[in-house]
Amino acid sequence: MHPILFHLGPFTLHSYGLCMALGILCAYWFLAKLAARRGIASESLANLVVALVFVGLAGARTFYVAEHWSALFAGDPAAAVRIWEGGLMFYGSIVFGAAGLVLWCLWRRQRVLEWLDLFAVAVPLGQAFGRVGCFLNGCCWGRACETALSVRYPAHSAPWREQLDAGLLLPFSDGSLPARSLPVLPTQLFEAAGCLALFVLLLWLFRRLHPASDAGKPARFPGAIAAGYFLGYGAIRFVDEIFRADERLHFGWFSISQSISMALWALGLALLARLALARRAPNP
Repeated sequence: MHPILFHLGPFTLHSYGLCMALGILCAYWFLAKLAARRGIASESLANLVVALVFVGLAGARTFYVAEHWSALFAGDPAAAVRIWEGGLMFYGSIVFGAAGLVLWCLWRRQRVLEWLDLFAVAVPLGQAFGRVGCFLNGCCWGRACETALSVRYPAHSAPWREQLDAGLLLPFSDGSLPARSLPVLPTQLFEAAGCLALFVLLLWLFRRLHPASDAGKPARFPGAIAAGYFLGYGAIRFVDEIFRADERLHFGWFSISQSISMALWALGLALLARLALARRAPNP
């Protein structure tokens, strides 16, 4: 666990922030390449990405505050705006970012589904970097489990404190405390691996559906790649949540993220149904 990489005078480089920045830059690089394949100018894309990054951060913070309001923010509402202290929920960035993209498309009279397809390819790459940042930061950890893949977090980390409070870690006979947590599943890295696999699959699909010769032409199956992302990431996150051990808000049997995952499945299936109906419709 390395939440802080180094200090340089008043400047502190946090691993989570660095991973987020790298994820955004790498995702944008691929996004620009794919946009060029579709005949989209990079200048307008850069402005849009910058705006959506801020919108996404606002959404991620809003969802995190809503999920942890009673535990962390009810007694100090001003802490809700102190984003530098940490606390983001990725699904919030997806909801706000997608809404912002749709509004931008309507304003600029762009094809909504084609732009969703474009972003759907690059987003899981950025997510993978973000989850590596979670691993280094010591958040979003998994259940205690003794496996070859399990990891131990150091004393005073969030997993260590939670296990100590739950009575899973016991003091030694001399009163000293364990120097490390019980072994836990690195669910952050599991999700990162799933996001990388999804990125490769969607990139392959994008290149199949949008050959370079089709630059500037309407997409043949608009919404297909976005549907793949909604179904794929929804499944990855739903399963990953089963093995998470950090405190999260639940709706009945499901965590809030699992509930949103199921909503993504519904949206993905709706897009696929739309494509199927469009293909069956008579060509005038």
